Parts: sequence; C-alpha cells; structure tokens
Amino acid sequence: MCYADTATNPDGTADAFCYCGWSEIHPTIAAADTAAESHQRATDAAEAEFAAAH
Repeated sequence: MCYADTATNPDGTADAFCYCGWSEIHPTIAAADTAAESHQRATDAAEAEFAAAH
C-alpha cells in the first residue's frame, strides 16, 4: 500500500511523493495533490487486482 503526500517548496512549486519512492515536482500544490491521489489510487487498484488473481 502506498501513502502519497505533498509538500510545498520555498519557490512555490510542490512535491508529490510517496513512501514507496515515487516523486514528482509540480507547479502548484493543487497539481501535486492530484498527482499524489492518482498515484495512491492506481497503486491500490493494482494491489487489489493482484490479490484477486492469487
């Protein structure tokens, strides 16, 4: 399971990151929030699909 989060940088950009090692830099916190949510949902869906197949 992934736990994605965001952080605002001093220059106004924002980082979207996850404890699994994934990260992206975005121009706004809103864009970073969207990316973090998408990453977490996609990972959760992939894990659920794998669990259902095994």
